[in-house]
Amino acid sequence: MRTIIDSSFYLCLIVFSSLATVKGYKNASESEYSNNNQCHTGQIEYKLTKLEVLTAERSESVKSELRENNRRLQALEWQNADVGSAIESLKNELSRFTSSGQISYSRPSSEDKDVENLNEKLEVLSKGIHLAVAAIKLNNVELKSMKQDLASVTNNTRKIVADYHQLLNKEFFNDALVEMKHRINVRHVSSDKCNPQNEDKPKDCVDLKKNGKKSGVYKIYPDNYHQGFMVLCEMEASGGGWAVVQNRLDGSQNFYLGWRDYKHGFGNLGGEFWLGLDNLYYLTGHEVNELVIELVDHASTKKFAHYGSFSIGSEMEGYSLKLLSQYQGDAGDSLTYHAGSRFSTKDMDQDSWEEGSCAKSHSGAWWYNSCDTSNLNGKYLGGELPDNFIYQGMYWGEFRGAQYSLKQVRMMVRPRDKAEENF
Repeated sequence: MRTIIDSSFYLCLIVFSSLATVKGYKNASESEYSNNNQCHTGQIEYKLTKLEVLTAERSESVKSELRENNRRLQALEWQNADVGSAIESLKNELSRFTSSGQISYSRPSSEDKDVENLNEKLEVLSKGIHLAVAAIKLNNVELKSMKQDLASVTNNTRKIVADYHQLLNKEFFNDALVEMKHRINVRHVSSDKCNPQNEDKPKDCVDLKKNGKKSGVYKIYPDNYHQGFMVLCEMEASGGGWAVVQNRLDGSQNFYLGWRDYKHGFGNLGGEFWLGLDNLYYLTGHEVNELVIELVDHASTKKFAHYGSFSIGSEMEGYSLKLLSQYQGDAGDSLTYHAGSRFSTKDMDQDSWEEGSCAKSHSGAWWYNSCDTSNLNGKYLGGELPDNFIYQGMYWGEFRGAQYSLKQVRMMVRPRDKAEENF
């Protein structure tokens, strides 16, 4: 038991020390970048691979020790059963001898001494059996306690191993490297701003609108991400200058995806897509934006919901819906219920529903509370839904409800204080 507990504790130390190691790599890389203007990511990835192998070996060692302790406990239970059988046999023998002794009292007086000796031996044997029974009962109590302790340690260890597999894997470290590179680049944004060539780079679709650009795909360079990214700009609707962050038209793109896809974005900017939570944070995390959501049902009825203030948090904050207010429109307000909630996917449950996962239950990814009044990243199912598909579709509670999957949805944002025209 002590070995298992120590191993579990050691595995915890590996998890936290691994995270600390990543932080150390990050700091070292940032320092080296500032001196040499380059990142030796190959060496870092090699060290991360070694770290992954080490933690995997330790995990397997803990599992082996758990199996060995289970084997020993089973052997102890078998021995306990054998001792119990032996005690029953002795009890039967004692009963037989006692009966024999009682009969022998009627024998001639010359045998009285032998009978007395036999009775004394039987009495000693009886006491020994009672002591053995008491010891077995005590052993059973201790065995039960050991099994409970082992079960607790096993569950805790499995949880640690599961958390390790979720956190300490290659994808986790690759994401950490990408984030580290981004943060290193962000440190040099201020120097880039001093470069006259960067003054003409559009920060958002509003800048492109002011330069006379039409609706289309462009590269923008938000203040906090100087490398920029591609975005579809809508220049005609509601005054223009909108960055489209979600577009659903025909169900050609699967939206029931995991955390990494929603973090980095997926789909085709010329069709159905999700721009990515990272990009949405770059657009809205440092200045207040407007959000407009356009909805179309299968009868071509169009509705909209506009929020005058919209902003989400960083990944460390779970991309939470930090700011949402000033609703207007004819679709009804089916998003305010989600204000303050973190973003959840089928493999990253951050909702407020303690009994389950809203993302899995509703086949989507959203700022689930417990669970939702809208599910615009749900499955593309098409129109009225049977009872067994309720809440599964792409729906807006105040427009058609949860038992109806919409035909088209488009979500767009733009800086609130830069728009040339009010919504």
